[in-house]
Amino acid sequence: MRNIWLFCLLICAVLCFDACTKDALAEPVAVTCEDDTPTYEDDIREIVERTCAYSGCHLGGAPGIYDSYDGLLNHLENGRFRQRVISSRSDPTLGMPPDYSPDGRATSLTPDELLIITCWLDAGFPE
Repeated sequence: MRNIWLFCLLICAVLCFDACTKDALAEPVAVTCEDDTPTYEDDIREIVERTCAYSGCHLGGAPGIYDSYDGLLNHLENGRFRQRVISSRSDPTLGMPPDYSPDGRATSLTPDELLIITCWLDAGFPE
């Protein structure tokens, strides 16, 4: 009787472990800029307003008034926006938004926001 229980337990264990090895996670889907072209009005404006264009930052404190596309344009054309937001993002003071942003304001961009901004810049920053 004891051998039958051990045999049943062994069979259950084999079935459980076998079932676990056949579980497959879906392959991650890489999002690329080819999927969609972001525009300032549809995609970027909200990010800029939430993370850059507020009192004490790019709405009266820091260089550039980012309350409109035209306010960003000079910094887009000379590459400064890309440099500060994308290339220097890990620098606590040069990267934008900075680590010292006031309470309630972003101190970094999400990976999705960075991808959207990168795609927008790569596409020539369409309005």
